[in-house]
Amino acid sequence: MNKTIALAGLAVLIASPVFAQSAAEKTGMNSMLGMAPKTEEFVAEAATSDMFEIESSKLALERSDEATKRSPSR
Repeated sequence: MNKTIALAGLAVLIASPVFAQSAAEKTGMNSMLGMAPKTEEFVAEAATSDMFEIESSKLALERSDEATKRSPSR
């Protein structure tokens, strides 16, 4: 049950940036025209990115074995 909920939450986090994009972002117009994204767009994208990173880290920690958890990161 918990795995199903976690996977559903992860799927929503992965898909949410697609729905949050403006028309200019979907077509790449902002980067092509050298325009900065609107503040609201940037904040939403940064928050989504942060949430995805946190949730994926929790999932990796939950599913990793003890040897992996003990190994140095670098």
